[in-house]
Amino acid sequence: MKKWKKIAKRLGYGVLGLCALSAAAWFVPFPIEGNWLGGGGCGCEHHSFMRFEDGKILFMAGHFSPFEWCGTYQRTGWGKYAINMFYDNERPHANTRSSSFIRSTFIRTKSNEKLFQNLTRDPFVLTCRKIVNDPENDWVVSHQGYSFRIMGTVEERLFTSGNKEIKRGQLSTNLSSRLYPPPLPIYTTSHEAPSCVIDIVVQNGFDYHVHSNQHWIETEWVDDPSLPSWKRNRPLNTEDANPLWTNMAYQVIIRKPPDEDQEEDPKICFYSGEMKRLSDFKIMIENRRRIKETLKNHLYLYVKDGILPEDVRQMLEPFDLNYHVRDERILYRGK
Repeated sequence: MKKWKKIAKRLGYGVLGLCALSAAAWFVPFPIEGNWLGGGGCGCEHHSFMRFEDGKILFMAGHFSPFEWCGTYQRTGWGKYAINMFYDNERPHANTRSSSFIRSTFIRTKSNEKLFQNLTRDPFVLTCRKIVNDPENDWVVSHQGYSFRIMGTVEERLFTSGNKEIKRGQLSTNLSSRLYPPPLPIYTTSHEAPSCVIDIVVQNGFDYHVHSNQHWIETEWVDDPSLPSWKRNRPLNTEDANPLWTNMAYQVIIRKPPDEDQEEDPKICFYSGEMKRLSDFKIMIENRRRIKETLKNHLYLYVKDGILPEDVRQMLEPFDLNYHVRDERILYRGK
């Protein structure tokens, strides 16, 4: 009987010990470094997780490289950290912001930032270790503004962003098209473009060119209530249809002047005839303006020893950019 009492007593102590450890892991502050489930996972079939490492917040997945460097963290206390994210979903191409904080225990995190509210430690240790130690992931890609790592020689200059490489001429063309876009083409069935559309374009600092009296818009448009919904309100899919319907360049095609629409948010159409609301158009124009502003003021160039090559400086000079040059070693993770 005494033997069973001893066993029961030891089991009781063991259970109490496990409960104490669990409570400590759940409540007691603990360093945040390591791998976490949830948050910025890519939602793909491959294992993905968030990693806190050497002041960097990295999004990782087993199907692509390099890792995405999406923010920084700084310890402010025992299990307390200040967070700077390079971007968020509500403000595309936004620069860093520093209003977030996070608290961490061994198992979970608590934060005023939605992205970090429900993180738990990643239990797939071996899978994470394999991904982290992949030689292809010695470098990370920064999402701070627009970021490029400068490589190659004067004769064959390359700019890399993530796993993409572009040549000097391609980058110059890309910068020119974003900073100095051609006038926005507006095609309308009326004599003049609706003022609500023009106001949005002008207020965001873009030029435009109106193509009025485009009657083909009406004749090539399907509006038959007897058709299934997926066939209504769309351009005719025929060889004779105007090629603008299938042109993916940025354009606005107005079937009915919004000023004649009684709704507060009238329908217009743009991009291959896809019907959208005026509010959608406003959001897209504002995003284009933000992209231009971010590129103008938040272009980050990572180069050896933080010294910008003269040929790159000359290429960027006509664009009058407020760019930032940094040592490429910032992007090196190491082991």
